[in-house]
Amino acid sequence: MILFHLSGRGLLGLLATTLLVLGVLALLWALAGPAWSLGLGLILVLLVRGVLALFSPGESE
Repeated sequence: MILFHLSGRGLLGLLATTLLVLGVLALLWALAGPAWSLGLGLILVLLVRGVLALFSPGESE
């Protein structure tokens, strides 16, 4: 099942956002250390998964 259609502009926006987040995490890694960077990265992954689960259609049995 396809939940959404991704255009070329949307794909470029997603790529730019991903590169921005990775850049911020790399900067945090260099300035504060790997523990803070890994912790923030894990929190971001869990936050994105939660938002996707919130807005995805539920499975009706």
